[in-house]
Amino acid sequence: MTAVRQAGQRQSSTVHPIVREPAVVLVDPIVNGHPFKQACAESGHAVVGVYTVGPGELEALAPAHRTEDALSLYGQDPESLWGHLACAVRDVRAVIPATEPATHVAAVLAEQFGVPGNSVAAAPARRNKIAMRQLAARCGLAIPRFEVAGPGMIADVGRRMGLPFIVKPPGGAASHNVHLIADEAQLSGFDGRNHRDLFGNPVDQWLAEEYVRGREFAVNTFSFGGQHAIIDTWEYRQLDEGDYDFPYQDFLQSESDPEITSFALDVLRAFEVSVGPAHIELKVGARGPVLIEIGARLPGAAIPVLWQRHSDFEPYRDTLAAHLGIRPMVMRRPPAFGACVGMTFIRNDGPPGVLAALDGMAEVERLPGVDAVYVRARIGDQVPTSDHLGSELVKVELSAPSHPRLRQLATRVRQLISARIEPA
Repeated sequence: MTAVRQAGQRQSSTVHPIVREPAVVLVDPIVNGHPFKQACAESGHAVVGVYTVGPGELEALAPAHRTEDALSLYGQDPESLWGHLACAVRDVRAVIPATEPATHVAAVLAEQFGVPGNSVAAAPARRNKIAMRQLAARCGLAIPRFEVAGPGMIADVGRRMGLPFIVKPPGGAASHNVHLIADEAQLSGFDGRNHRDLFGNPVDQWLAEEYVRGREFAVNTFSFGGQHAIIDTWEYRQLDEGDYDFPYQDFLQSESDPEITSFALDVLRAFEVSVGPAHIELKVGARGPVLIEIGARLPGAAIPVLWQRHSDFEPYRDTLAAHLGIRPMVMRRPPAFGACVGMTFIRNDGPPGVLAALDGMAEVERLPGVDAVYVRARIGDQVPTSDHLGSELVKVELSAPSHPRLRQLATRVRQLISARIEPA
């Protein structure tokens, strides 16, 4: 059942309130919610928030998510959501996916309302990682070898596939519940039962795929009117050559590579992305670029914040313009960056414990090029093993005049900060 709620109401209502002014439907405006809502307000549009995330996860990720909504709806079924919206909102001008789980629902709603959106036919493959692999294989894109494994069947699949391999929930994000299975103990110790993804959905199938060794990159793009633009390329950098399942150590803008950008454009065409931003993750190994994932939405990890801080690119305004059918500025000319940007993470790569010391923070905050420091844990806190984005101890946002200087700054930050974690 879809719940309908006006801003300020505490209880769900079966009486549909009417939003009379021109409205923009934002699907899952939880991570990028406020800046999207601000862009809508500046353009004179009311905001209707549609939330597909589970209630517990929604409360944890965005407890104030209804702020600035003229109307809030909750549910995952596009047809039911469309029925409520059609009755409750007089004039829908755009439907925008604001966060990862929104892309499929947003595409269906956009088609129902006759407003710009990405292809509905390919929409499941832009969200579900199993469908993503299947579509990529049909289109001839390089992907890891993969199988679908139900709970309790992962060990059998792994023995056929060979070690190491990766298992991940099809609807997850931010590396949450992604597991590198590298030895027999891990193979026997993880059966995949009783798991939920980052957004609260039960995991009844797992994507099991070969582990691809190589450098990992993310390409950010923007599309409009049959044309595609490359915004920038980032690299996930590791401290060693070991295999990994949680890619965030350094995440830095990097030099453009023609082979990588050409592959990214092939991915956009294969997945029928025609409107707005996309975030494409890939690895470059012995076979060249291999697709890891595509998300037809703005990137996470606060990358849009760094864009706004150090370039003339307005990601939220341009995304809104594109979904309103207006040619955005980013498609008229490439973004001009005043600095190279990135971030580095201080993690707990050991077992869970108690954070006993976190040294070097004051020195880091005084470094030129350190834009912001976010401390996720305080002394005395119980801290988990860092296994997904948001579970790190410290995140440091960086800027520098060149890519080499940016990499040097990230290294210096990690040299200065040290964490001591004692057994719980």
